[in-house]
Amino acid sequence: MSDFSTHHFSAQDGTRIHYRRYGDRARAGTPVLCLAGLTRNSRDFDKLATRLGKDRLVLCPDYRGRGQSAHADYRTYAPGNYISDVMHLLAVEDIHRVIVIGTSLGGLLAMALTVAIPAALAGLVINDVGPDISADGQTRILDYVGVDQRHATLEKAAEAMRETYGAAFPDWTAEDWLTNAAGTYTRDAVANNWKLDYDLKLRDALAEQAKSGALPDLWALFRGLAHLPALLVHGALSDVLKAETVARMQREKPDMELVTLDNRGHAPSMTEPACLPRILAFLERCDDTGHH
Repeated sequence: MSDFSTHHFSAQDGTRIHYRRYGDRARAGTPVLCLAGLTRNSRDFDKLATRLGKDRLVLCPDYRGRGQSAHADYRTYAPGNYISDVMHLLAVEDIHRVIVIGTSLGGLLAMALTVAIPAALAGLVINDVGPDISADGQTRILDYVGVDQRHATLEKAAEAMRETYGAAFPDWTAEDWLTNAAGTYTRDAVANNWKLDYDLKLRDALAEQAKSGALPDLWALFRGLAHLPALLVHGALSDVLKAETVARMQREKPDMELVTLDNRGHAPSMTEPACLPRILAFLERCDDTGHH
């Protein structure tokens, strides 16, 4: 059963940012910050954060324009602002050392935090993303972002997701798909249907950012992990993180731990039986190594 409280704070530009808090700071473990994927939100981490909250404080924010955070000017939907909002959250919660768990975009933001606040990081779990994002994955993501998908019921939304993403999660049950849909869609009472739970103008933000020039050197960001404990979770069926990128990441950081999930695409939930024990053990090592 989930055990969390909901909170809000005002970002530097006044945008209202929502986050979930699991566990509490009285527990001995180093706090954890969970950062979601591009169009995702804090609900993705519910099962994981509920477990981690038994040992430590866990914070799961919704990026601006996602979930229960306020929609803002779409031009503010950019990594620099996400980083600023996350740093503001850590200040609001008075957290000076944290382990970051980041899925997809959240993993890239975790890498950026190694540059922005290196002394505050006790370790990183990077979920199915790397400094090279495959063209296939980029194309798929850009094709679906900002498309107004509506469904009459949550069950119909779950079935549509299964049809689209089923190859990435071949062992998921109907209940798994319904849980995923509940974290993806929100009820539109006026239209009497279910809509995507993020600001569709995110598509405009991505289009403008694509026109503005080259991406930063993500390998330079990855090298910021050099002296930090790190665990990489890789879905072997992923179209975002390819095996050759994983291999290069291992060459660049030989002490990085790796969990490869054979039956999983983009992105693992991290609660898989082959993954969760590894994450729990990794977090304990971060607690014990003086990195907290």
